[in-house]
Amino acid sequence: MTAVKPFPFHSNFLSLLFMTGAIGVDTSCRVKMSCLIVCLAVTAAGCGGPYNASVSGDVMLDGQPVSTGGIAFIPTAGGPTAYAQIDSSGHYQIYTGKEEGLPAGNYGVTIVSREPPATDRSKLGGPPPPGKAITPEWYADAKQTPLKFDVKPGKNEIKLELSNAPPAGWKPSKRR
Repeated sequence: MTAVKPFPFHSNFLSLLFMTGAIGVDTSCRVKMSCLIVCLAVTAAGCGGPYNASVSGDVMLDGQPVSTGGIAFIPTAGGPTAYAQIDSSGHYQIYTGKEEGLPAGNYGVTIVSREPPATDRSKLGGPPPPGKAITPEWYADAKQTPLKFDVKPGKNEIKLELSNAPPAGWKPSKRR
């Protein structure tokens, strides 16, 4: 007697039988299940992160690229602050936490760039003192930064043009 091999039922084959009506399911149930499958597929395909805007660009100081440092986009109306590291070519891409992007809105932007420290450790063996500032201090002060931007939903390319000349009305911050 010859054994009959079972037909290999794969999920795609079962889906085809289900959708075509070969498996006994009434039409209204088949339509509802089809809609559910399509909705789930569209929802999963649309996952692009929780923020509705992205910001990237280049950082220039007196026409030259800034090749190191950090940037903060601080919302003027509250909400999460977004950050970026400046790469060696002067380019940046904004992230809020680990997610690329940020909520659309108005932002004040701070930038801090420093030369590498002159030593590996402090005199007492702790971390090294910070290197010499590359960017002027008014770009590091969230209250006085002249960099203000309206971030729109979608992609935003913002070139951050810095100058060593202080902005009008700038006052040095008081040291503690």
